[in-house]
Amino acid sequence: MKDLDGRVALVTGAYGGIGAAVARALARDGAAVVLTGRDQASLAAVDLGPGEGRALRLRLDVGDPAAWEAVVARVLAERGRLDVLVNNAGVVEPGAVESLPAGEVERQVRVNLLGAAFGCRAVIPAMRARGEGAIVTLASLGGIVPMPFEAVYCATKYALRGLSFALRAELRGSGIRVTVVSPDSVETRQLRQELQHDEASLSFASAALPPEAVARAVLRAVRKGPPEILVPSASGLLARLLMAFPGLVLWLLPMLRRMGARRMARRRRAAP
Repeated sequence: MKDLDGRVALVTGAYGGIGAAVARALARDGAAVVLTGRDQASLAAVDLGPGEGRALRLRLDVGDPAAWEAVVARVLAERGRLDVLVNNAGVVEPGAVESLPAGEVERQVRVNLLGAAFGCRAVIPAMRARGEGAIVTLASLGGIVPMPFEAVYCATKYALRGLSFALRAELRGSGIRVTVVSPDSVETRQLRQELQHDEASLSFASAALPPEAVARAVLRAVRKGPPEILVPSASGLLARLLMAFPGLVLWLLPMLRRMGARRMARRRRAAP
């Protein structure tokens, strides 16, 4: 899928830092972008530049399978096709597992994991009928290494990688390519939220990536369809290698959390 002209791409969580960057990148490459999310005002605020005239902005609760069916039906009715799905919507709430309200545990699982699963379930029939499609799911390097005090979020990202790899095998020969993009920490509103929680220090162990770096990885995933893209690749490969020795990783985590705590302190001092 090297040429995106005339293609239709649906992005979830499209008004967040990564989602908006992905939507703009797809629009720049000629795709008609369907921006989805729960807040219509925030969706309306995303500027797609020259791609604005081809865009649809639709309210979607990714955790509601009926809402998915309705949105996909509308896209097919109004655009006639659906070529790309980018599962980007995600939430996080730092804290020890025993301190998180049950509803918060459920929210993270429903948005991060079930939202992506429901999305795949909704778009695959149309893609299968055309014999072509691309599904890109945003996981995290936190889906490779453990993240203490963000265990539920971490578990959903591990699960997204499993979902993507299994689905890729399941769809072999269908023309539908499934890729998981696993970035390090990204400069987003979510990261700024984590900055308010001392226990989320591991998210700050390295410098945050710009959302545009992740958007470039998503475009590569759409065009080339590898099983996984790590962003940055060196950090991702190191994380994979280290996880061959879980005991070593768990031994290193306190040092990494201290590094993150120092970076958090610097960011807080620099904040206006």
